[in-house]
Amino acid sequence: MENELSRRAVLGAGAGVLATGALTAHASPASALASSPQGRPSGGPNVIPADRVGLQIFTVRQLIGSDYKNLEIALETVHDAGVRELELAGDYYTKTTAQLRSIVQSHGLRIVSNHFGPRGANLPNPWLTHDGRMQIFEDAQTLGKFPHVGTGSMFGFPGAGSGGYTSDGFKALAEKFNECGEHAVSQGFGGFFFHNHDSEFALENGVPLYNTLLEYTDPRYVNFEVDLGWVAVAGEDPYWWIKKHGKRFIAFHIKDIKWDPDGNRTAAAGTRAGGRKFRFVDVGKGDIDWTRALSALEDLRHYRFFLEHDDAGDLTRNPPGPANTVWRGCSTLGSINTSRRK
Repeated sequence: MENELSRRAVLGAGAGVLATGALTAHASPASALASSPQGRPSGGPNVIPADRVGLQIFTVRQLIGSDYKNLEIALETVHDAGVRELELAGDYYTKTTAQLRSIVQSHGLRIVSNHFGPRGANLPNPWLTHDGRMQIFEDAQTLGKFPHVGTGSMFGFPGAGSGGYTSDGFKALAEKFNECGEHAVSQGFGGFFFHNHDSEFALENGVPLYNTLLEYTDPRYVNFEVDLGWVAVAGEDPYWWIKKHGKRFIAFHIKDIKWDPDGNRTAAAGTRAGGRKFRFVDVGKGDIDWTRALSALEDLRHYRFFLEHDDAGDLTRNPPGPANTVWRGCSTLGSINTSRRK
């Protein structure tokens, strides 16, 4: 079998096996909102629709493998866990956009988003040129006719220098985001989105710099995909940010954390929690109260929810493996009913 997993191997792994991670069936109809045998609450504004449960595919990169041979096994696995929507992390796995879309659809999934742009410093940023943006728009149309196009990093953007973030830098960043968003709208998209990490919440005169992006971007062209895990890492309250600015948000990364003095990660300097140690954990096993956080939304049906766990494939820190992480996240999202908080 060499490096390739078989369906039998993955399905037989069990919840505690270290080699491939667990797989527990949690299938539900792609568009159904009815209660399931697992006790999923009925549909409505207080429940995440089954067909809006998504995954940032970065979470299962180790399952896919560095040679991508297990891509289809991974897709089948996350579908069985309950995922219906995928967000890419900038990689097409040596496929054309049309080929990748076809493969994903054959496993009952759809690609609805991607983090376009450089994944590291000193790489070309396609958002900065007309031709680069036009290629992004073409890819987005072919992959899934995305409602919005955006990026998951500030690499290569003006105002995102290595010398530290400032409000003036973020004003320059907001200006470029507006330009990208206006171009996107002219090409038929809903606009441009930006995905945060914790560092964008560094304080200047006691105010998070993220406020500058919200203030200086034009809501006609720019919205935000908010990673609620990173918001919490910065020492901020996810509920408060959603309550105050939710109309600017189109989607969320659902990522859980556990504060731990021996954690392998450290909150960004300058944030309210700067220097504090933590680790990522499966959604529902951390310190974030997801029912409370999402109760700030008036209607959950209007947003997308992408599960993510940056360290899911590290079997030292996450022995059950990424497949179990996805199953646990789907189970947690399926059990949320925010009417209990309103």
